[in-house]
Order: sequence, then C-alpha cells, then structure tokens
Amino acid sequence: MRRTIGLVSRIGTVAVLAVAALVVAAIPAAPAVPGPAAAAAQPERYRPQVHFTPARNWMNDPNGLVHHDGEYHLFFQHNPAGNDWGNMSWGHAVSPDLLHWTELPVALPATPDEAVFSGSVVVDTANTSGFGAPGAPAMVAVYTSWYPATGIQAQSLAYSTDRGRTWTRHAGNPVLDIGSREFRDPKVFWDGDRGRWVMVVALATERRVSIYTSPDLKRWTHRSDVGPLGAVGGVWECPDLFPLDVDGDPAERRWVMLVSMNPGSVSGGSGMQYFVGSFDGERFVPRPEQPNAAPAGDVVADLEGGRWPTGWQVGGSAFGPAPATGTLPGQHPVSGHLGTGLVNSFVGGDGTTGRIVSPPFTITRRWLSALVGGGRHPRGEPGPTTVDLVVDGAVVRSATGKDSETLDWTSWDVGDLAGRTARIEVVDENTGGWGHVLLDHVVASDLPARTALDRVDWFDRGRDAYAAVTWNGSPDGRRVALGWMSNWDYAGAVPTTPWRSAMTLPRELALRTVGGRERLVQVPVRELVGQRGAAALSVRSRVLARGTTVLAPALGSAADLVVDLEARDARQFGLELHRGVRPDGTLQKTVLGYDTRRGEIWLDRTASGETGFSAAFPSVQRYPVPLVNGRLRLRVVLDAGSVEVFAGSGEAVLTDVVLPDPALTALAAFSDDGSARVVSLTAYPLRPTR
Repeated sequence: MRRTIGLVSRIGTVAVLAVAALVVAAIPAAPAVPGPAAAAAQPERYRPQVHFTPARNWMNDPNGLVHHDGEYHLFFQHNPAGNDWGNMSWGHAVSPDLLHWTELPVALPATPDEAVFSGSVVVDTANTSGFGAPGAPAMVAVYTSWYPATGIQAQSLAYSTDRGRTWTRHAGNPVLDIGSREFRDPKVFWDGDRGRWVMVVALATERRVSIYTSPDLKRWTHRSDVGPLGAVGGVWECPDLFPLDVDGDPAERRWVMLVSMNPGSVSGGSGMQYFVGSFDGERFVPRPEQPNAAPAGDVVADLEGGRWPTGWQVGGSAFGPAPATGTLPGQHPVSGHLGTGLVNSFVGGDGTTGRIVSPPFTITRRWLSALVGGGRHPRGEPGPTTVDLVVDGAVVRSATGKDSETLDWTSWDVGDLAGRTARIEVVDENTGGWGHVLLDHVVASDLPARTALDRVDWFDRGRDAYAAVTWNGSPDGRRVALGWMSNWDYAGAVPTTPWRSAMTLPRELALRTVGGRERLVQVPVRELVGQRGAAALSVRSRVLARGTTVLAPALGSAADLVVDLEARDARQFGLELHRGVRPDGTLQKTVLGYDTRRGEIWLDRTASGETGFSAAFPSVQRYPVPLVNGRLRLRVVLDAGSVEVFAGSGEAVLTDVVLPDPALTALAAFSDDGSARVVSLTAYPLRPTR
C-alpha cells in the first residue's frame, strides 16, 4: 500500500483526485502478457532479466503469495492504468518454479468505491468459508478495502474456484471493520493445531500488529497486539508470522514476525525488521530486545556518583550543581542513558544556557562514542546544542540531538587523532524550543557503538527491500519470501518505462545460530542455480595489491557471483560491479566493500549509473559483518537494475536498485592501505527468465 508521506496525507489531501482516478479502474480483463520472444524483440533499458516485473505500469507490494495446484501465485499492488501509484488493484502472475512468471489479467480491479490494498491468499481446503465445493477448494483472498468516500480501511474477501483466473467479491464485505483509517495488510494462515485461521494485520500509525482468529474467514475475534517495539520511526505495514526451526532442529521451533516500516529504516526511507519469539495461537511473544550496551573499551566519563567528575568545568545556569538523575521538572521523559547520572541542560527549562568542559585526555583508541540527545541544533547554526571534541582549541568532531529525549549513540572515528590530547565540551546556547542537550557515557573503543537502529534485527539493510511476505502452502515445506525492490523515498521517480518497480529474488528463509544469537538467514531460491550458464570467470588465490584490478572486462548484465575474500592487512577491500567509463568520461561503478576498522560491509551506489532523478537515491548502505578467520564470504546477484548481496551464511543482506549503463559490465577487485586476497571467485552468467 502507498504509505509514506503517509497514506493519511496522500489520501486525505487528494481524495477528490483519488476518486476520479478510481473511475479509471473499470478495467476490462486484459489478455495475457506477450511471452519472452515478444519481449526480447524490444529490449528495454534497465528491465531486469531474472526478477519479476509487470509488463507495464506501476507495481509495489507483493500480495497473496500462495502455492496451489502446481502453481506459485504472485499477486501485487498494481495500477493497471498508469506508471504512478494510484488506482490500486491486484495484478497477478503465476510460475511453476518461482523464477519463470506468466502475467495474467488483473485479478481484483479497483472500483470507484473501493481500492484493493495489500493482503494474502489462502487455499480453503476444508471449505470453512463455504466458497468452494467438496474436492474443489476455493482460493480466498483476504485484502484491505480502502473506501475513498470515508477513508476507512477494512478487511474484505474475494474468492476463486478456477485456480485464481477469475474472482468474486464476497457479498458480506467487509468482514473486519474497526472504523480505522490505518488498519491494513492482512496476512492469513491456517493454524492446524487449533483448527482455525490466524490473521496478523497492521495498525499502522500505532506501530502495532493485531492478531485475530477465525473459524471460517468471515468471523474474526481479536486475540492480542504486538508492539510498539523495535524500530518505530515510521508507520508499520505488511506483517507476516511463520514458524522456523533453529538450525533445522524441529525441537527448537521459533516464530518469526516480519514488519515493514516507512520511513525511519536504518538505511533511510522504507525498510523491514523482524522479531523472533514464540506463538501460542493467540499471542506472539518476542525475545528481549538487544540491550543498549556500551562498546568494550575505556570509559572517559560515566557521570555517576552524584557529582560532576573531577576536573570538569561547569559554567552557566543550564546544568545544575551535579549531573541530573533523569527527567527534570517540565521535561518529557528522558530515556536511553546508562545508570542514573547524565548531563541534562534542561535545568530551569529551555531558556537557560551554559557550557561544560572535561579535563584533557589522550586519544588512544580508534573510536570515541557517547550517548547524545536533546535538541537538533548543530554547530554552525545559531544557538547550538552540541557535544564537541576539541583538540588544540579547535572543534574537530561535533554531534547534536534529534529533537528527542531518548539518548542514542554517536561514534566518531578518531584514528587520525591518535596520541593527541582532547577535551569534551558540552554546549547549550539555545533558549528556544528543544534548547537543551543530553550527554552520557563517553567511551573510547576499537569499534563504534551500536545505535538503537543498529540493534534492531533488520530483514535487509539495503535501500530496496520492502513489504516482503512469504508463500502459503509451499509444497516442499520451504519458507520462501518475496519483497518489493524499491523505496518510498523515490519509488515514483525511478526512470523506467513502460513499467515501474521489480520484485526481489525469491529467498529461502531459515533461522541459524550466528555469533550466539538466532538470526534470520536468507539465500536466493535454489532454482536460481538452474539459470546459471557455464562459469564466465573463475579466480583462485589471487593477491590484490593496493589499487584496483580488473578481473573481467565484460560480465554481462545478469550474473551470480560466489566470492571468498581474505582481508590480509588491507584496511578496505572488495569488488567494483558494473564498472566502466561512461560516454561523458565519468567512471561508473557500484562498490561492494569491507572496512576492517568498522567491521562492516558497505554497498555504494553513488556512482552506479543514473542517480540524479532523486536526491535520496545516491547512497551508501552498511551492515556489520565479522570476518571469519579473516575471510568474507559473499553471494552477489547482479541484474540489469539491481544488486543483491548475501554475506556470511545469509544473515546480512543488502539489496539496492542500480541503473547502470547496460554496456558497462566489467568486474574489478580492490584493496586499500594494504593487500587482500581473492581466495575464490566464480561468476556465472544468468539466463533470462522473462
């Protein structure tokens, strides 16, 4: 569903236009889309070769993922009348193998009175709904109806008795209406242990997932809610709930809840988080969140003990005679600090000012981290509220709050200042709204601190994986997910035509113990191996000196890379994808690298090709991944318009849309500040699935 600048703002402010647009949705059944031969006759720039795209027009969330009668069904949010969001209907495609898709006519078209938002499909084998017949179960779609006349979102049914080719709306719609404008995206599954249906559905602006049960898909009983928890910086959407066995052990079964959120993800804009826990048929209980722990290192100041640390100079009226012990009179609740004491310049309210200076200390570690909160008034603007690092009388690093009373970690890389003498200065020169600063627990360490967003379990830390849900009824018991490969920050501006947006690769999900913690791991579905051609490149035990080494001058637009790299003494190392010199003389490259000092992989698409269509598009995404015996293992899938990276066992995933010049497909490796080694790298071209 369209959602961010807020579904509320988008729909509420353009309701008249939306109703007018919906009139277009009296859409006749379209013929099936031309097959691969017709598509090949007119190649389209950036059209993916192994990812699903509609033949034409807008697409977003995957919906109704179900396997039935030998076919995988993919329904999707679709505008049959144009290349922008609107006129929301359910598109439809089927596949025998999750890769080769045949697009069918629109399954559930919008009408002037109802838009068809996201939802799910089940096969009602026991005919609990009465929509089917003995031996001929109905496929039942459970979807969100949005009624433009009122703005209400409610849950409705439609059913098919001909393998999903035609659909009938239930005469009793909606079947679940709580009078909300932010109640959407039902995922329904059969609970065989209790003989009933379970629904998880988002209360979007409340950052909650509601759980309902039903005997017949028509009568629903509310059982419990989950949230808010984890990341809550945007609205919650598209939940899913399913079981997985830890390390393949049926005796260690857990339940996983997926939640999409927009905006506020760790990489910016829309993203997805997951929770691991238990489910008793009515309540999902997530495991405890990861603690707000300081990195291992040397504490510079912890502000405990009921008095200012020895040598700290306190001036002005904003800080009081001793560290605060939490929230001050007239202040919203303060949280996120460690222990009891902290710097809080709200003494006397926002109208007071002051400055604190720490005693000098020597920088001996690469990272300096501190918990910072309060107003967002950065250095260089009038009335700063900042925490500054000062060396030789000059401010060399600075941080400010986020207009929040929740402290979060700020980390500075101070490796270039090793051995220098420094001070911490806390500055409050602001007397207006949010005119205060919070500080706690300054620590020197070898690695940066993990922020609140870093401690969330993210499904994917790239920019372009959203609204992923899993297939119901997979015949071999696999849990397979599919997501929308775009981001609400710029989805409507991506310069593709006559279609807009692609789906991610289908991914097999599992729970694995990684680093002592149960993690969701993802790998491309095994069927992708069958699309490989003969290896186009094979590299073994090649040392990378400082600089860049071209491994293949032309790899092709779609490839599957299996990579094992060794850090040796390099500070950074990695690959350059889609590399080449553009007609304007600039170097095109998408950089997949590893930073040994930060302990993380990164994916940089700032020079990846066409990037100027949105200021939000050029970006660098990062994911903490420890090396194993000094080595980094990667699976990288390239397509004409995307890069998907699976690191380690698949516990760290980065998915990015990229729009490279299709003529530039070189592959290179690089090493900075030392040498690295390609232990092994095999690149397989991928045959088109279109």
